[in-house]
Amino acid sequence: MRYTTHMCKPFRDYLGLLRDYTRELITFGGFGLMCFVYTDFRQLAQDQSTTAARTVEVLRAMDNRLLILEQHTLLPQPTATPSSL
Repeated sequence: MRYTTHMCKPFRDYLGLLRDYTRELITFGGFGLMCFVYTDFRQLAQDQSTTAARTVEVLRAMDNRLLILEQHTLLPQPTATPSSL
């Protein structure tokens, strides 16, 4: 069944253009998608590096606190010796 009415002619023309330029449309669509994924991945990498830097700073602060606590608790305490009695 073939539609030849005036309303379907532009639609048929658009489908013909789509069929003729399929490779070009897919190429440009893929390029656009690639740009979107690249910018999204770049933002993700920046966020992860910022989070990693904050984590390193927190871990360094915790390590310093633990070092100070260990130094205070591991110092030899003065005890009574039998010779001092």
